[in-house]
Amino acid sequence: MFKKKSLAALVGAAALALVVSGCSGTVDSLSGNSSGTNGHTTLTLQDSTEYTQLPLRFGVEKGIFAKEGLDVKFTQVQDAVTGVATGELTYAFGPTNTYLRAAAKGAPIKIVSSAFRSKGPFFLIARPGINTVADLKGKTIGIAVAGSGMETYTRKILSANGVDPDKDVKFVADGVNQQAYGALTTGQVDATIIHQPFPALGQLQGKSVTLARGWDYLPTYHTGVLIAGNDVIDKNPDLLRHGLRAYFTAYTYAKEHYDEYLPWLKSKLGTIDPQAVEAALKQEDDIWDDNPAIDPKAISDTQDIEISVGFQNTRYDADKYIDTRFIPQEFVKPFSYPKPAN
Repeated sequence: MFKKKSLAALVGAAALALVVSGCSGTVDSLSGNSSGTNGHTTLTLQDSTEYTQLPLRFGVEKGIFAKEGLDVKFTQVQDAVTGVATGELTYAFGPTNTYLRAAAKGAPIKIVSSAFRSKGPFFLIARPGINTVADLKGKTIGIAVAGSGMETYTRKILSANGVDPDKDVKFVADGVNQQAYGALTTGQVDATIIHQPFPALGQLQGKSVTLARGWDYLPTYHTGVLIAGNDVIDKNPDLLRHGLRAYFTAYTYAKEHYDEYLPWLKSKLGTIDPQAVEAALKQEDDIWDDNPAIDPKAISDTQDIEISVGFQNTRYDADKYIDTRFIPQEFVKPFSYPKPAN
């Protein structure tokens, strides 16, 4: 039995998962939307309105989940790990390192699939006048949340460009998305690690320049997975199987039909310049691969990287916390990774 005390102990790590899991640009909450009834099984997902989670809602509107016999219920949860551990969520999206640590520390969850992308969708952006990573010496850099994968990427990008992350710069936990973008544009930081659509928006507004893309520096660092609770895995495997197939069908359809998806996305992100939304999709299109398979080498490399920066103390036996039985095989592709930056 996973006791309440154990759940409480995971709140901090799980909250970090929520902070760094997705991308950015939000719409008003759409909690309560569903695909209808007709005797369908209910699939319960986290009520996320983040920019890169919106293909799920697009998929609901297109009837993709209904074709799998699913009604979709979006619900607010305190954190994703507790949500899946208690069965409140069928599955949840988030950062690989955080979820692997939670499972290794006793959370009754397993990684059941890679997400629609598993390569770091992070951009290191800076205020105008800073043109290279080397120019960041002596500057203040926002790293989202201390100890997060976004800090890991920042450290590796700096080191690869001759900047010592422990001596040459000052790190500030400046939050994510709008908060991080605001920290940059108001001069609180000189640079920040951030998700789309803010790199595209900053470029369009002339408020930032992009210095580096995360996946160019850590191409095999695994960043995105889906997790499910052990009870769902054991007691309702068909729900999980159909839910994962609908997930990848929705994301694949959205990417393959930008002519439909992009106008829809722009309408949902009404507070973001439509040109920035379109540019954001294009700038990270090459890592939106819709491959549910989990590369053991990427998981191993991720642990090595986390240990190297001091965010993980020991190597976990990841096979204990990964269950690939429910992956929709029709979406599985050969693993491919971009070449590291020179």
